[in-house]
Amino acid sequence: MAFIKHIISFFKSLYIVTLSLVVILVFGFLVFIYKIQLDESVSTWVFSSSMQTLGALIALLPISYAYFINNLDNENSNMLDSYVIDQLKRDVYFDLMIVISYCFTVILVNLGGFIFMDTVDLSLVVIFMTIEGVGLIAFYILRLFNPNKVNEILKQYDTSTGDTDNQQSISLDSYITEYLELEKQVKDFLSNENDNSLVDNLPLYDIVDVFSKDFEEISENYDSFKEIIFHRNNLIHNYSDTNVDYSKYLKILELNEVFLKNNNAFITKKVFANILSVKNTIEKSLKEYLLDMQNRSTASTELAADFKEDVVSLLHSYFISDYYTTLSLEEADEADFEITQNNYSERKLVGIDIKSIKSKNITTISSSFFARLKNKFMYLVLINYDPANNSFTIIYQTKDKEVRSTTIK
Repeated sequence: MAFIKHIISFFKSLYIVTLSLVVILVFGFLVFIYKIQLDESVSTWVFSSSMQTLGALIALLPISYAYFINNLDNENSNMLDSYVIDQLKRDVYFDLMIVISYCFTVILVNLGGFIFMDTVDLSLVVIFMTIEGVGLIAFYILRLFNPNKVNEILKQYDTSTGDTDNQQSISLDSYITEYLELEKQVKDFLSNENDNSLVDNLPLYDIVDVFSKDFEEISENYDSFKEIIFHRNNLIHNYSDTNVDYSKYLKILELNEVFLKNNNAFITKKVFANILSVKNTIEKSLKEYLLDMQNRSTASTELAADFKEDVVSLLHSYFISDYYTTLSLEEADEADFEITQNNYSERKLVGIDIKSIKSKNITTISSSFFARLKNKFMYLVLINYDPANNSFTIIYQTKDKEVRSTTIK
């Protein structure tokens, strides 16, 4: 059925329609107006020349086809989603089959001309069929290098929702930003408990195709994913004559919320139930540090120059899991101690800063710390060491952004 539809589309093209009309009109004009007839020797030359011409040109078709496929795989495989690549390959293959089938039909007519030369004069028919065949071969090669072919395919897949009443103006930048966020959330979802390399280099379209059979969350939203992806690709390549579909933008926001919720649920279930679980682990490590200080001599209970390194070392020993990685000091980017999830985006879960400042400055410093990194980490904790009392104050934010503190002595 797909091949039949392609045949209809192929012969409906303006080039083929124009070529066929010209050939038919010239043929009718010469045969019915001028009554032209060719003698036997000329007819024999026509039959043999036609087969030689078409045979030579047919040899170009698989060469051009192989060049196109190789070029498509080498240059565009990382730029276009697989459905576009597959459609391009399928269309070119169907074109090749149509042109070769027509040319072989002309060759069979040539052979029939030799056999039935005494009863039927097919030489004029062969001439015009050969011209049509050469035109089809030229059209096939031209279509291989049609710069608008990709854009046409993308438009074909991007179907409008038809809902014009509730449309709002959305910029391309907003759509792409949310699309990339969705891609990140989906890749995080798939790599929370799996190897990141499974999804690192896969575009969202291939992810949906490959993993929809294994993950209910993806299969349930399969159609929405495809609509979003098709629209995104069409916007990128045809933005000058395509507007952002607000309904598809809303679908991105909905899916972002779904997968963010799933990712947060995974962290709550498998990593940290809440900020209190983080605080409790920090308390254990700090109590060990204080106990160690009590066992030291009086002279060494003064603030050591490397107390931060000692605390960080204890934090490393307490925060151990297959689901995250810990970084500290020079290796960390934003805080003194960071916990990063082992998934695609390497989501920053916990940021801990370690200070030794006067109590009256804690509120100002902690507020600045929370405001600076609130969008970078899921949980933030500030540890302040008081060497005079040999105690720690832990300042943290709850889910409701309420700042709380606790003292460890």
